Parts: sequence; structure tokens; C-alpha cells
Amino acid sequence: MKATSIRRRLALCGLAFSLSFPCAVTVRGEDARPPEAVTSVLFKQGKVYVPKDGSPVEITNDVLVAKLAVVRTNGVFTVGKGKERLLKEGESIGPDGNLNSPDGTVAPIVDHLFVKNGRVVSVRDGVATPLVGEVALPDGSKVTPGGDLRAVDGKIRRLLDGQLIKLDGTFLPVTDTVSLQGGKVILYKDGGRIEMRRGQFMAMNDNSRVSGDGYIIKADGTRVNLKEGEILKLEGAR
Repeated sequence: MKATSIRRRLALCGLAFSLSFPCAVTVRGEDARPPEAVTSVLFKQGKVYVPKDGSPVEITNDVLVAKLAVVRTNGVFTVGKGKERLLKEGESIGPDGNLNSPDGTVAPIVDHLFVKNGRVVSVRDGVATPLVGEVALPDGSKVTPGGDLRAVDGKIRRLLDGQLIKLDGTFLPVTDTVSLQGGKVILYKDGGRIEMRRGQFMAMNDNSRVSGDGYIIKADGTRVNLKEGEILKLEGAR
């Protein structure tokens, strides 16, 4: 029997089989809908909550937060075509695309570079590793492991601790935080954690001053007292 005849008969058999035994995998209209867009998500006690009418509501389907991350009901989320990540207890993703942790750290969920102690760290799918070679940005400039941004024209700009750069070359807003934890003032500033002493003051990037005695003096002179467990966000390195 000729090979073409065999292939024709196999194709007919496959068609008959598919007609006799419909495929068990079907696409339900409910599952085919795109994820609902939400402003933020919070992971608490193994469940994902979104704000609705001023109250947290548990999600029952996938949601899209910050137009960036698809979050499932079990707390697993993905950004674009990136790897799956799991939210930890008390973590949230806000409308600015930042992952907020209960300890006061704030970090973008998108892949990025950031500077810490004068060195550049690369973050891919939430995993941070020291930069070991130059990274070329779309405009032709390059970021070096030592924290320099080399433009195409040869000019060198020194990056500041805490600065964030997306892989498309866009600078991201930096957020510093101040919190009162166990009676101690904790700062996350310029990419580092600082535990303040009583009587100590720290000047912040937004011209406010934080006191180790549990209050903030804003740039306009107003005083804000810290509350236990509360996390206040301030503008970071520019």
C-alpha cells in the first residue's frame, strides 16, 4: 500500500475518532473571560482580598492588578510572561505596581535594577542577584555593576543608592518607608534598613525628618506621630 494512501486512511480514522469521542477539554464561557481589573490585592491567611466599597472582599476568580499582574485565588501571581510567584502573608500589590511587605519594604513587581551600597542588583521575577556584567538599555546606554550609567555620548552619571530602573531604561519612583515596630522606629531608605535610636534624627529625601522617638517632622513643619504597626510612605531617591 502506498504511503499517501496510509496517511489518508489514518487521517480519516482520526476524524472518525474525534467525531465519536468528543474532546473532554472544553472552554467554559466563565473561564474565557479576562481577569477582572482591581486597584490592589492583599494576601491574608491563605486568601486574596480586594477592596470593594471600603471593605476587603475575597476573590473567587483571577484578577488583574495595576494592569501588570494576574493574581489567582491561591495567591500565585505572574507579571506578563514571567515566572509564577507566591504572595506571602500580609503582602499586598498596590495600584502603583509595588509589592508592599509587612516589614515596610516596598519593591516593584516588574523586572528592574536597583542600587544598594553603591552596587547594582538585578531583580528578575522577584529574585535579586548582584549584577556581574554591564546591562545595555534600549537607548544604547549601559548600567555597570559599580553603579554608573554610561550614556551613548560617553557621559557618565553616578546612580544613587535606592534608585530603580526598569529594563526599558525608565526610572521608577522610589518609596522610602517609616514604621513603628515593637516601639522602635524602622526606616527603609535608599535600599537599606535602618533601626533608629532614641534621640536620633534622619533627614529623608522629601526633606522631612524622622525622629527615633516616634514621629516625623514634614517639610512644611507639621508633626506626625507614628502608630504601632503603621507604615508611612515617603518619596525616595530622585
